[in-house]
Amino acid sequence: MGLEGIPVELLYEIQIHALSSSLPLTSRHLHAVFKSASPSFHAQYIVRSYLNRSTTSDRALGCVSVALRYPICDQAVVDAILRGYSRITSKPVQLPRRLFRSLAPRSGLQSSSSGNQGASSGDSGWTADDAPMSFLRYLCDHPLLSGVDPDSHDGYALTKAVYAGFIPLVRLLLKEGASPALKQGMALKVAIRRKDLALVRMLIEPDASVEIRREEKGKTGVGRSVMERPRRVGEKRKAGTDGGGGRSTKRRRLQDRVKVSQEMLKVAVQCDARDIVEYFTKEKGCIPDIKTLILMSR
Repeated sequence: MGLEGIPVELLYEIQIHALSSSLPLTSRHLHAVFKSASPSFHAQYIVRSYLNRSTTSDRALGCVSVALRYPICDQAVVDAILRGYSRITSKPVQLPRRLFRSLAPRSGLQSSSSGNQGASSGDSGWTADDAPMSFLRYLCDHPLLSGVDPDSHDGYALTKAVYAGFIPLVRLLLKEGASPALKQGMALKVAIRRKDLALVRMLIEPDASVEIRREEKGKTGVGRSVMERPRRVGEKRKAGTDGGGGRSTKRRRLQDRVKVSQEMLKVAVQCDARDIVEYFTKEKGCIPDIKTLILMSR
């Protein structure tokens, strides 16, 4: 009797002990059997492989980070891992390349070259419900996980999201702390080549209003009704306050996520992205080098 005649339950038992990556590839039947196995079986196989065969560098990353490299590891499998093996999942999650490798610009849609700050998800055809958004939000928000590392693999996720014009994903990664400065500003250079000024601004400039609200909420924990009182007739407004006696409403200028370099300006000139060139030179104060000046004068 060949392997294909063995009951499925016994095949599962054999694989859990063998931990063979080749067994599912022996035949189409076995491949289908193991692919359709339950999330708990997949979790058990991945965790046992991690505990018995992982390298020192893999151990340093943590179980979930290693598990996510497996194509069979989806949200249900991660759930099963966290239910049964939460004691080995305390490290921040490394985002695998496989989640982003297939991202590409949606066909028939052109990148925006308008000067309006803040592109909308509708501009590129992507929505907040497209994969892998739901899975990423799950990984970011799960109470048993220590967050994610958005800069995994030198910022691969952000670069692919920018390349695809996947604005909701770009926003999520930036919110989690992704840096557009990695690999000499690769993500930003990709946005420049798309001639998308709104996306370039998004990568460079943090959302000041969100950062200030988050900071003040953490400091006070109270709302406007507690902090403010009406002014009496004839009472002068104190310097540095708004009309209700509270904190100043002036927007605070936050430090840019990445400093615009002469190389980035040169890329914008070469792409004939004139609105981005103007933004870099006039708003960001980037001074072109001699070669870029020659290109600009043509």
